[in-house]
Amino acid sequence: MTPRIRNIDTLEKEMYRLRLRAKNYEDELEKNLGHLEKNYFPMAINSILNRTAEIGTGKEKMKEKPFHPFWDNEDVRNGIDKIISHLTDWVSEGIINLMDKILRRKN
Repeated sequence: MTPRIRNIDTLEKEMYRLRLRAKNYEDELEKNLGHLEKNYFPMAINSILNRTAEIGTGKEKMKEKPFHPFWDNEDVRNGIDKIISHLTDWVSEGIINLMDKILRRKN
């Protein structure tokens, strides 16, 4: 719960607290985006193909077998990595711009 702001000192402390909170959110978002960027390809494959623990034992589902050459292609991976990198950069810039606008309004 935020304290009641009755003077400039309390206002400055609250602004500082909110900036720290925003910075923590930004750091957490960057960490999550980094994780997504590193693990997007396996996550996408698992999501699309609904892979199970049987992968690698020769018991893959029939619908997965035709896609292996496509998913294992390094050019495809690099292309997807570039797209994800551009998307994360775009989202990060948008969030930074949004935070700047919010903080400017409060000032």
